[in-house]
Amino acid sequence: MKRFTSIIISILLLLPSVALAQSVGVVMSGGGAKGLYHIGVLRALEENGIPIDYIAGTSMGSIIGGMYAAGYTIEEMEEVALSGDLDRWVSGGIDDKYRYYYIQRDRISNMITLPVGPDSRDVGSGRRRIILPGSMMSSAEIDLALNSFFAQASTAAGGDFDNLMIPFRCMATDMTEHRAVELSSGDLALAIRASMALPVAFPPVEIDSVLMCDGGCYDNFPWRSLEDNFHPDILIGACCVDIKPKSLKHSSVVEQVMSLITKPTDFDMPEGRSVLVQRAVEASVLDFKSASEIMAAGYNDALAAMPEIKALVSRRMTAEEYDQRRREFIARYPRALMGDITVLGLNENQTRIAHNMMYIGHKKAKDTLPLTGDEISDNYLTMLANVPVKSDFPIFKFNADTERFDVTLPLSVKPNFDISIGGNISSTAFNQAYIGLEYGWWSRVGQSFNLDILLGPVYTMARIKGRTTLIHDAPIYFDYSYNFNIHNTLKGNFGNLTQVDNAEQMRMMENFVSLSVGSALRRKAVANLSINGGRNSYSYEMEGYPKRQYTHFSYIAGGISLERTSLNKPLFPTSGSHLITEGIYVYGRDERDSRAGIINPEPEDRFSRIRQWWGVKAQWEQYFDITPSGLFSWGYAVEGVYTNHPSFDSREATLLSSPQYAPLLHSRMIYMPEFRADRYLGVGLMPTIRIINNLYARVSVYAMLRDKFAGDHLHYMSDLSIIYHTPIGPVSLALTKYDFSTPKNLYLTFNFGYAIFGRKGLFF
Repeated sequence: MKRFTSIIISILLLLPSVALAQSVGVVMSGGGAKGLYHIGVLRALEENGIPIDYIAGTSMGSIIGGMYAAGYTIEEMEEVALSGDLDRWVSGGIDDKYRYYYIQRDRISNMITLPVGPDSRDVGSGRRRIILPGSMMSSAEIDLALNSFFAQASTAAGGDFDNLMIPFRCMATDMTEHRAVELSSGDLALAIRASMALPVAFPPVEIDSVLMCDGGCYDNFPWRSLEDNFHPDILIGACCVDIKPKSLKHSSVVEQVMSLITKPTDFDMPEGRSVLVQRAVEASVLDFKSASEIMAAGYNDALAAMPEIKALVSRRMTAEEYDQRRREFIARYPRALMGDITVLGLNENQTRIAHNMMYIGHKKAKDTLPLTGDEISDNYLTMLANVPVKSDFPIFKFNADTERFDVTLPLSVKPNFDISIGGNISSTAFNQAYIGLEYGWWSRVGQSFNLDILLGPVYTMARIKGRTTLIHDAPIYFDYSYNFNIHNTLKGNFGNLTQVDNAEQMRMMENFVSLSVGSALRRKAVANLSINGGRNSYSYEMEGYPKRQYTHFSYIAGGISLERTSLNKPLFPTSGSHLITEGIYVYGRDERDSRAGIINPEPEDRFSRIRQWWGVKAQWEQYFDITPSGLFSWGYAVEGVYTNHPSFDSREATLLSSPQYAPLLHSRMIYMPEFRADRYLGVGLMPTIRIINNLYARVSVYAMLRDKFAGDHLHYMSDLSIIYHTPIGPVSLALTKYDFSTPKNLYLTFNFGYAIFGRKGLFF
């Protein structure tokens, strides 16, 4: 009897410790930006001492769960969410800061680019077809970020997700077998990348020869994965999406398509030992700008559910215990030193260039090891932004012998033929249709050929251009082109609301060839030396002559320039700066023969004179935010030109061959003599207000100081514009005014797209 009593007493004494031995699993749904909700839930759990022993997630839930399992603090996850990096990573491309300006400098802004490559459906046939993108967004920056977040943790766990700080599971979808796949080992970064590969948005990835995409397609709430693997006593669910079936009657096309490729999710966790923290977050899948509000919603909802959670979970963890657990796991991290770089999928010469790009800034690869992770990321994105290659998921694998992470880059060559389409749709005569063809290849050097054709009633352009590029730390390029431009203001409406007295009719035709050599001093800076040779023809009305006059100027011109830019947009920028310094020399012959149609022609009606001049130009334009939110930005511009441009035989030919001050888009469309001068100084102010995302209101005011013209030294122009930036080009409505001393010269114009102008044979 005594023995039985002692056993009963021992059992009763052990009951509290058994209760305290409860295990808790946390499961998190997908939802894109909505999934930041889970960070708020985790904060509430930690602040209330709720232990987390296992964690599982899908899509964004796998990213948050993986970061937590890898030892990241709540504060570190919040910092990533609020940094703006997530928004940039899903913007659909590589950050513009990685692109070399020398490539963009002569590239015409277009609306759509269609790559053309071999027909993969009929290999060896020689057929080519338009290659549609496999996804809407580039995953290059996300791939690097995931490796940066998880490579050390994956190594510390030995590739077994049970050995992370907290045992972890994430879900992906087998695209071939149409089934959910539980990922529990291997490369942690690659597993999470598979789990968040939303179809259409991001490219799928391959794991063990299986093509995988977003786990939310077949299991968006993997509580059963925790249940089957770890058998936790308590389950806590964090769900940021609607758990009730949604009517598709008035849904968007995207929602309808997603409903077809996704399987209904089981949200019914076991009763009596589970709590669901849930809200259908009111945000789009890519609305990372609302990170603060989304995390706050998760935190508040978890606090509201805390009494129920505490009623089930009697065990507690102190803040010190949380920190100790993290410190012990992070102490197992290897150092983040980079080792060998292996390039797959390219030929020998292309591989050599890829290695050169990866070691930009270093003379010899063997002398540079170990590169830092930041250098690897920086050079990798630079390569993808400027060399015609695309990449699958890069692998960072720890080499125990060298104690460094070896990097494997699976690359493939992009299609070498592109068709570009663009132009401008206008309420004025300035309508344009553009098509561009580019053919290129690269081996020892980069080589490309372009044909650009622009048709419009006001401005027409044709250009044939070739470029040879030597890829080094500072790439060197050689350009050679034939250019044909026509600027014609003889007919058409330019949006005038009032009488116009500042514009004249003219027609200018340029034919010239150009040879250039240049080098990228930095990514966004270029030095360029050019020689142009050709013939300009000017057509204009001249007082005292019954017919239009024609002046022809045959010339050879040399120019040297330094240019640097960090503007965030090619048209209507709101941040960054642009600097141009340029020097030129022009030598040519000015000819005019107006004898035809004159009853009594005089010898002076035919002119032929040598004209030569030199000139310099400096231009500085800058925009910066006044408010931290970017709601209000301020811009200013200064432009100065000095030349000893000679007088031609007529006032009109002199002005048409002189430098032009044209800071407004509308001012480049029409011919205004007062804004052409041998020497001038122009200044401008451009405040901009962001109304909503991508919608701006902008005021621009410019003044030009020049030698006296029409009785004045100062001439003014301004406009008020409403601008909306679409993915394929800006839409603008502008009210433009010239000459503030009169009610005349007021214009209203609408434009959609990129107004295109070719380079000038006389430089400026």
